[in-house]
Amino acid sequence: MITQIDIANFGSFQGFVWKNSVRDNGGAIQTIKKLNIIYGRNYSGKTTLSRIVRALQERRLPPNFEGPSFTIHSSTGNISQLQIAAHPLNVRVYNRDFVQENLSFLVDQQGGEIKTFAIVGAENNEIVLKLEKIEDSLGSVDAKAGLRYEQSVIEFDKKAKEKKASDAEDAMLGKLRRHANDVIKPNRDYGRAGYNINDIRTDLKYARDNKLAILSDEDIITKKELLKEVELPAIERTLEFNSGISLIKSEAFELLQRKITPTKAIQELLNDSILQTWVKAGIPHHRSKRETCAFCRQPLPSDIWEVLDAHFSKESSALEKEIDDCLATIAGELNKLSSIVSVDGQSLYIAERKTFDTAKTSLEQNLKLYKADLKTLSNSLNERKTKLFEVIPLPVVEFEVVKISDDIKLLNGAIEKSDAKTKNLSKDKESARLSLRRNDVATFAQQIDLSSDEASAQDLALVASAAAKDALTVAGKINMLEKRADTLKAQQKDERIGAERVNNLLNHFFGHDGLMLKAIDGGDKPGIKFQIMRGDKSAFNLSEGECSLVAFCYFIAKLEDSDSKGKELIIYIDDPISSLDSNHIFFMYSIIETLIAKPLKNPDGSNFFRYGQLFISTHNLDFLKYLKRLSTPKEKHGGAAHFLVERNGTPSTISAMPGYLREYVTEFNYLFHQIYKCRDAALAKSSPEPFFAFGNNLRKFMEAYLFYKYPCQDDAHNSLERMQKFFGDDDMAIALLNRLSNELSHLEEIFDRSMRPVEIPEIPKLANFVLDKMYLSDKEQYNSLLKSIGEPEREAK
Repeated sequence: MITQIDIANFGSFQGFVWKNSVRDNGGAIQTIKKLNIIYGRNYSGKTTLSRIVRALQERRLPPNFEGPSFTIHSSTGNISQLQIAAHPLNVRVYNRDFVQENLSFLVDQQGGEIKTFAIVGAENNEIVLKLEKIEDSLGSVDAKAGLRYEQSVIEFDKKAKEKKASDAEDAMLGKLRRHANDVIKPNRDYGRAGYNINDIRTDLKYARDNKLAILSDEDIITKKELLKEVELPAIERTLEFNSGISLIKSEAFELLQRKITPTKAIQELLNDSILQTWVKAGIPHHRSKRETCAFCRQPLPSDIWEVLDAHFSKESSALEKEIDDCLATIAGELNKLSSIVSVDGQSLYIAERKTFDTAKTSLEQNLKLYKADLKTLSNSLNERKTKLFEVIPLPVVEFEVVKISDDIKLLNGAIEKSDAKTKNLSKDKESARLSLRRNDVATFAQQIDLSSDEASAQDLALVASAAAKDALTVAGKINMLEKRADTLKAQQKDERIGAERVNNLLNHFFGHDGLMLKAIDGGDKPGIKFQIMRGDKSAFNLSEGECSLVAFCYFIAKLEDSDSKGKELIIYIDDPISSLDSNHIFFMYSIIETLIAKPLKNPDGSNFFRYGQLFISTHNLDFLKYLKRLSTPKEKHGGAAHFLVERNGTPSTISAMPGYLREYVTEFNYLFHQIYKCRDAALAKSSPEPFFAFGNNLRKFMEAYLFYKYPCQDDAHNSLERMQKFFGDDDMAIALLNRLSNELSHLEEIFDRSMRPVEIPEIPKLANFVLDKMYLSDKEQYNSLLKSIGEPEREAK
């Protein structure tokens, strides 16, 4: 049963919230009952409301509504515009859309048609027995028998097992979800902040699929250090070393072992190499420069140069020069060694720095040995220079130069890796994050024994799946039997009975035998079609009243069709009165009362209603008056409610029906209420319509009020004289009469007033003047009118 309707956006309704608008005089929320009477003027929003309910019947939204949004609250749950395709309610709506869809002939009598419908015909005993047998097999939950009861038991068992499986799955996922949210998500070493349950499940699957081993503590530290790395400039150079010691050694050994002899040796110099060196060094300081010895001041012998040249031969000079050249080569080699390592270890990443520093230390040690060998050769050569005519023993030079080359290779390898890391640092960091995160997930899965939880959840899921299969099996049996029953019921359908039922309603309730609905062969189309007949001829040019009668009788008859009969229906009848006289209005009420609203008796004498819920809306006050007489369910059966739909230049709204409409249903009470609303100018801000209609409402009310007060023509011949008699010679009365006659209730001769704003402050003066005069004239009647519109009595001052 529908209890409330919220309409955010649908047609003339905008932002309507039921609990905010539909309240009784005490402020309590008034909900929709079993029987609901709705009153509203034309274009107030009644049909729009019926279209929302009809969307439930059609299980689709009506066309041409932009951005529809509503929520229907019911005893079975809430239904929004997104859920109307699937709900348990059985709804039947009579409104203009129903007429357009089913009786388009009444709208377009040239091209329209009337849809046929079938009503269950005379019973076939054999079919009835088969249906009874099927129904016995189906059984019911209440009777605790048959397939339906078996289905309910299996469904209960299935839901219990599904809940266990779901709880186990939720518990397992809860552990993963908490770890994802509390551990991984806040850890920036693991990457992005948006980590969730789906991500941790993906990482866990990857770790399992790839059989990832748990990282060692050292690996974890290394990867975390990598994440701290700042991109370094690329070094982009290679360390080089080309050893020349082999050639130097070969040349030096030859110089050390070369044998030379002077032409005429000076034995004294041969015996003293230091003296020989001293003499040799002095030659360039004396030859062609001095006649005396710079040391002893003695004259140089005349043959000194011939003697020395004979001792220091050209061969010895050549040897000395070659030794000097070799020494220069050694010096160049030593100087080259100082610039081999031109890269600082701090310019490399931490991961490569260790290898680089280790290789650099090894290189420095090997270079010391290399330098030592070079210096050994240098020392031997310098010794030979002092002993040009002696062979010098060969020094020990055994260092393996390949060790330096190996160190250089290691250094260059570290540089290359560092440069490569500069190019791929962001990828390496992302790889490290993934590795750390997946390692964390895999470690956590081991710690909580996730595999055991998964196995348990999977076992429960298999049990639930088996229960679901059992439920499907029973559902299939039920579905098969229900389809067989539908096939048997279809054999009882008779579309002609539908037409006869419409005709019976027209004749019985309206005495209208001029029109009838006839079922005839479809002609070029298979099956039966309905046609409206007037006597023996097809009826065209139906009056609006005749269209209303045929359409409503068609709707009532259709409630007995095979799709509706036997179901607890929610019935919505929207404004069935159109161009009908008072007799037809009464008969319209009678058919609703007799065939829908009037309760039937149970075997125990208690009442039961033929509908699940009934809505009737109207704009006709006469029809509303009759609807007061409808059989009303007591509160224990769902009760009854009355509502008012209004649209005062604003979106439509629904409210509890005022007492004067619910209890009295007269225009007189309504007009009094409209005047009463205008007593306070502040009310114009929230409800301006009564102020715009004030002139007409006041004129009509005063004509009726004064006619009943002064019915005798001798006392007052017309409404103006009655007013003068009622108000006397009061100046205010004269102003009132002028306003009524010339301004507020007419526009024909003073059209320009319609182009100006209404003078709101003047209206409350007139309203209060009339209300005060009525109160003074007849306090008892005045307070009764107040009571009829739900207002407290006026206290005497």
